[in-house]
Amino acid sequence: MNKSPDDILTELLVINCQGGDTKALNLLAKKWHPKLLRQAYHLTRDKEAALDVVQESWQGIIKGIKKLKDPAVFPAWAYRIVRYKSSDWIRKLQRNRKLNEVEKNEIKEDEPESDDTEDKLNILGRALKKLPNEQRVILDLFYLEKQSVKAISVILGLPAGTVKSRLFYAREHLKKIFKQIEK
Repeated sequence: MNKSPDDILTELLVINCQGGDTKALNLLAKKWHPKLLRQAYHLTRDKEAALDVVQESWQGIIKGIKKLKDPAVFPAWAYRIVRYKSSDWIRKLQRNRKLNEVEKNEIKEDEPESDDTEDKLNILGRALKKLPNEQRVILDLFYLEKQSVKAISVILGLPAGTVKSRLFYAREHLKKIFKQIEK
């Protein structure tokens, strides 16, 4: 398997971090923070929560990076930490909602009436918002984050066959929603 220069740089930074190099840690954070933030936002759908989740995730990454046996799995490992921290945040939010018995303002999906001037990207964005979170996340990891099926299986803790199946059903669901919106 040929590795991209970007992958090699990440591995080198991880190895240096494991050796205690703080400059390498700063470079790794600078390189990966935006990607992890984007993933946290896709999971939480809340900008402030995403910032908190990624901050907590970096604490976990810094604490556990020396135990990471294979630097090549850093991306999947980091995404998995973000996923767990995002799940924790969502559970905490749900618990707070139940305790307070007060509905909090949720991010409302803007669904303006479709008109002839609306471009395909806006339609696609609206269609993506209608997907269940599980499907949105898997499409995001595959298409936006350019993760392989194998990497996604590690990130989500699922067998590769399940990832392939979920990708297929997410695409099919997206096609149906897209067609409904276009009408």
